[in-house]
Amino acid sequence: MNKCPACGYTADVNANYSKKIGDLLRDRSPATRKLLNKIAGKINKNVPSETRIKYFQFLYGIKDIDDEVIVRSIDAYYQGKHYYKGKGFSYLRTIIQNKQQNSETVKKNERRMLGTAPPVINHEKGDTNE
Repeated sequence: MNKCPACGYTADVNANYSKKIGDLLRDRSPATRKLLNKIAGKINKNVPSETRIKYFQFLYGIKDIDDEVIVRSIDAYYQGKHYYKGKGFSYLRTIIQNKQQNSETVKKNERRMLGTAPPVINHEKGDTNE
């Protein structure tokens, strides 16, 4: 058996993929689950080469990623309508993994660009310097 370099998955020929997909989806919040199923339907309908096995491999590849990152990534994929361009589960998985990997740096850069909130100044009563 070969191990996938992208996600670490080891193929099992006699696997019950429906059960495995259900197990991976159960670990997600209901909103994320609904979004994953919605985008999977769009991909399966518009990218004929995508199969149930590839959907499982996609879910396996993103199993350790936070729901917030997944939702933002799917939203970007959905808005770009990449499923119409033939870009399937592998493309979406890469978007999600890159967004997870870059999230801390993006936050630091946003703080650098936007700055921080001004400090709170406490004006005590009775101060006559006003």
